[in-house]
Amino acid sequence: MFSYDTNAPIDYDVKTQNWFQLNTSLYTPCNTSNFLVNNYDITKLDQILTTVNQYNGLHIRTIAINGKIPGDTIVVPLGAEVILRVKNRLNTESFTMHVHGLDKQGLWYTDGVAFIQQCPIPVGSDYSYRFIADTPGTHFYHGHLGSDRGDGVVGGFVVMRPEEITPNLFGDRLDIGREYYALLQDIGVVSSYDQILAMDMMTIKYANNMDAQASTCTSDTCWNRTRNYDGSAIAFLSPLSAFLINNKGWHSEKDLRNMPSNLPLTTFLIKKGENIKFRLVNGGIGHPIMIWLEYHKLIVVAADGLEIKPAKVDAIVIFPGERYDILIQGLSNPRQKNYRFIFETMEQFNWELRPNEKSIGLANLQYEDSTLLDTNIGLANLQYEDSTLLDTNIVDFYHTSCMEQNKCVVLNCPFRNFAMSFNYICFNAVDLENGVEIEDKEVIEQKVFTEGYEEYFINIDHDNMMNGVSFKFPKGMPYYSNENENQIFTPCESSICNSQTMSVSENMPMMSSTGNCNCFNVYNFALNNIVQLTLYNMGNGGTYQNGFTHPFHLHGTHFYVMKLVYPPMYDENGILNSFSGDIPCHDSMQNCYGLKWTNSSWLNGNVEGMSKNPTLRDTIIVPTGGYVVIRFRAKNPGWWFAHCHLLIHDLAGMAFAVRVGNNEEIPKPPNGFPHSSRQTMQ
Repeated sequence: MFSYDTNAPIDYDVKTQNWFQLNTSLYTPCNTSNFLVNNYDITKLDQILTTVNQYNGLHIRTIAINGKIPGDTIVVPLGAEVILRVKNRLNTESFTMHVHGLDKQGLWYTDGVAFIQQCPIPVGSDYSYRFIADTPGTHFYHGHLGSDRGDGVVGGFVVMRPEEITPNLFGDRLDIGREYYALLQDIGVVSSYDQILAMDMMTIKYANNMDAQASTCTSDTCWNRTRNYDGSAIAFLSPLSAFLINNKGWHSEKDLRNMPSNLPLTTFLIKKGENIKFRLVNGGIGHPIMIWLEYHKLIVVAADGLEIKPAKVDAIVIFPGERYDILIQGLSNPRQKNYRFIFETMEQFNWELRPNEKSIGLANLQYEDSTLLDTNIGLANLQYEDSTLLDTNIVDFYHTSCMEQNKCVVLNCPFRNFAMSFNYICFNAVDLENGVEIEDKEVIEQKVFTEGYEEYFINIDHDNMMNGVSFKFPKGMPYYSNENENQIFTPCESSICNSQTMSVSENMPMMSSTGNCNCFNVYNFALNNIVQLTLYNMGNGGTYQNGFTHPFHLHGTHFYVMKLVYPPMYDENGILNSFSGDIPCHDSMQNCYGLKWTNSSWLNGNVEGMSKNPTLRDTIIVPTGGYVVIRFRAKNPGWWFAHCHLLIHDLAGMAFAVRVGNNEEIPKPPNGFPHSSRQTMQ
């Protein structure tokens, strides 16, 4: 913890609830500190701790935006011209900034992808992004070079409609009095930067203690990765230190579970019967997060910023890059002061498929003007106003309201359903419906297209490639090298890549490719064509032994989620043991690249079982052993990017570039736009 006002480290004592500022003078003992305030001194607490970056409660190197982690949430009206002025005052690192969720029609060069849409911003330099806020809803901004978004370069971004009203379950339109933005991050014991190095050096198992003697290594010092409920892998290469809810998290699971009332948790206020909107954003790097709120239902009203038909659920799974807006209605008769938001990892199993204790984070939903006794748990509180209630340290970590006869509904599962032993059932993301009328109905038609249509099949298995190709960035912006592209990037040899042989490490299924398959992978879409992408996750990289669920993010457009299919068979304990038969991948030892529909009549847009009222998204999961079909009209000319939003996969090459239109149709950047290439670099 650190105060960017006094430029001093801060400590907090959980038992006494006292805050201290460490004395950094070289002439005082190391254990010297100055008392600041106690948690019960509310007025003074707010004054003193306003400038404290709590992070996970420890003292860790991070990158701050204007001194804050995360950066301030930016709120602008729809259609506003926005200028983001970025000053890089880091010592050694260049970076770029991407606003995740904005389509930026006609302004591709403001989207922030290094080497494709701009040059990185060098140390000591200033750079301005000037664009139109053209996409309403809940978004966020983050760094888009290296590991920076996992090390602090992230913040909220909201585009408000002129009349911001929210639907409810009964068809009414509500004018919400207040709303909250909740940016969620997964903070590792090992930093994002060091996780990337550990991946490259194959030292992941030493995340807890690299210096332990081999003879003394135990399960406590030798770490291995964890698995989802279906046996697929979690793409986080470190033990979790904390979940951050906005700027607050806590590193001690023991404290979270035993004395949450003593902890400095993010707290949201509510009154009895009040409707409040929460904008939930997973700005993390690897963990899907399951979100619960004790004894409250969640009404989902938007996905990736755009309105959906309201859906009532008990919990939501949210992957990195995804956003969901939810309505919470205050209880008419709350029984306690603080109700906890519970943020859980999906780590149901360890690597050997034995039961694993999931990590948690907490926040408070607090009923205002209430006098209650706190109970300590690592959660977020929802607090009800105008009530006199007791607080408690008892948190419903086991979700006792979920029963065999009345199972809880969980939105956005990365698998078809939970094992029968769980009192949960899945509400899958494809079953959400669009909340507004779809204007361009041709895009979602089921028919055989004969013109103006493009179709691609992409296998997103393993963790560093798509269709056997590991993406390699160009040496400069391709737009400026239209006639000399081979001088700035390595072209792909698809005939080799799509049938290459790969090796899989037992503990780290990072592929080692052969041939010229570490290359600039680009898809060219004709302007105004309808594009259908079938993203499947099958083969020797899509099994439970080494597969992942991938959150796929596409820049420059939203897309319709036409179909999302999971494997047909799971073991009794919920473990994946098959692939969907709609794509003819029958051997888990094969790569399964270059495949199309098993039923050839589905080609050219005639896919059976597509949604009739699909939602518009910019990020969607591709489940292990299954597939997703997305469609959009390629109406935003420019150079764009598509990638897995799991950081280690993105950096390892699970990405491709997109060019919409030819060079004459692509908007030209302003005169003087910096675009010097890396042609002289080796």
